Amino acid sequence: MNPEIVLEFSGGYLRPLKLEDLHPGYVAGLNDPEVNRYLDGVKRVAQTEQSVSEFVKQNQQSENAVLFGVWLNGAQHHCGTVRLHGIESHHKTAHIGICLFDKSVWGKKLGSKVIEAVTRWALDKLKLRWIEAGAYSENIASQKTFLAAGYEWIYDIPDKYIFEGKPSTVKVYAAKSLAV
Repeated sequence: MNPEIVLEFSGGYLRPLKLEDLHPGYVAGLNDPEVNRYLDGVKRVAQTEQSVSEFVKQNQQSENAVLFGVWLNGAQHHCGTVRLHGIESHHKTAHIGICLFDKSVWGKKLGSKVIEAVTRWALDKLKLRWIEAGAYSENIASQKTFLAAGYEWIYDIPDKYIFEGKPSTVKVYAAKSLAV
């Protein structure tokens, strides 16, 4: 994907993450149990500068994913990421996920702003017609964030994943375009 993409939103911008963007706060945030509570793969293994670098590299080289960093205006470091992945050109679909690892930005509607910016870009520029997000039923904040960003609840998948030792329902949300 084009590394020169810049998506603006009220109060900041997003752009594809580069290796030189990595900072200790990013790695520390991914290891914070409050941040990674709903990040299934991230919390299974302690994150290191090397593991995070590998993840960024994989996304840079991917033909079907973009890992955006989230910057607030005037900030030196990014405070979160939004990943559009599984981009499928025939069906014009993708999946989206978000992680705001800097807890100082929580509760400020930043999540819905950045999801909306990436979604608008994906629908308009990539001509996607369906962008899907999944959230554990316990993750009320994520559900509210996707709804605020214009997504709609589509269906539930009961008992799909194990969350905190018990089967959990996954709630699926989508942003759609009628274009084909």
